[in-house]
Amino acid sequence: MINLNVISRISKDKNFFPDLLKTLYLLKNNGINDVHILFIGTVYSPNVYQNIIDTASRLNVSSNIAFTEKSIPMNELSDEIKSGYFINFTIGEFTGYSGLESIKNGFKTVFYNIDKSLKNEHANLIAYCHTLDELTALIINISREQAFINKEITACNQEMLNRFVLNSTRKQQLLSMMLPKH
Repeated sequence: MINLNVISRISKDKNFFPDLLKTLYLLKNNGINDVHILFIGTVYSPNVYQNIIDTASRLNVSSNIAFTEKSIPMNELSDEIKSGYFINFTIGEFTGYSGLESIKNGFKTVFYNIDKSLKNEHANLIAYCHTLDELTALIINISREQAFINKEITACNQEMLNRFVLNSTRKQQLLSMMLPKH
């Protein structure tokens, strides 16, 4: 079983969920039926929530989705959920705080660009999916070579985190540029 987790409120401004349902549909068409998506977040829009359910039904993937219908702090997630993959929506190169938080918590984090007009400089990194096809291909690869892909995603996540965390040398360089000269 491949567990995908989406931590996001169910609301109009976050409604990128149909792409994930299409991914489930494409995976099923490729004979991969053991992918499950858990939507972790409060339902703020009953219309968006109902649309997810209706679309899943039309695509025959209803049995592959579930909802918590409420927010759950990351530290309160079960070990089963934590061992899955966390899908984080991005806008071009902006990955946001939630993606960093996910990585810092040790979760295998996959970034999915929802704004196709913006490109991400990380086009060659395994954990960055720019299109629905790339996301689907990544999940297919996980189903075929899970241990290897897990290592690749974890390494990619660490590389990404390292770009945002200053080591002591970089910190001193930055401070020396910012502090007034005496």
